[in-house]
Amino acid sequence: MKIIISEIFESIQGEGKYTGTPMIFVRISGCTRTCWFCDTKYHTQGIEMDTKNIIEIINNSILDYVCWTGGEPLLQKKQIFEIMDKTSDKYHHIETNGDLLKDNDMFRFNYIACSPKERKIAKRISIFLQGNPSKNPDHKHIDIKVVTDLEKEGIDMLEYATCIMPLTSYTDKDKKVYTKVWEYCVKNNIRFTPRLQTIFGRKRGI
Repeated sequence: MKIIISEIFESIQGEGKYTGTPMIFVRISGCTRTCWFCDTKYHTQGIEMDTKNIIEIINNSILDYVCWTGGEPLLQKKQIFEIMDKTSDKYHHIETNGDLLKDNDMFRFNYIACSPKERKIAKRISIFLQGNPSKNPDHKHIDIKVVTDLEKEGIDMLEYATCIMPLTSYTDKDKKVYTKVWEYCVKNNIRFTPRLQTIFGRKRGI
């Protein structure tokens, strides 16, 4: 089976619950959105690979975690699931905007960082978490990660967030946004997530 990949690299997770953890990142080409603040717009520049090659790369790595990211990785869900089934010794995480995330997908991954881009998606994931306590009472493997500047982007989804990440625009404004989000998280007793990889700028493979 073929899969279109933008890049594969080993690095440190710079966001969310697993910040600081070494991982294999598999960046899928293509997305359901065209967000102005996307820092990986190059994901559209993908190459076709055989899933067997991806399986070999993952199984040959000493790292224990695989992060499926994009773009929107669930555009190639069938291929990802095939690879996951044949690399089951690894812990598989996914970073998704939630547009294509179905209820049946929720427990296929060891961890899901859902970063919704509109309110209805955040609400749907939140309702799912509230309505399925018997499967996983605290749903520690699923986060609704809202990216916001606390001015315009993401503010309509804050009520559904399980963690909040400051929007990065790679301008002088970033530090101010970072501080505001930090203070908001303290005031509202909600987890803050950094974006450590931004110290390298827009460099690939980070």
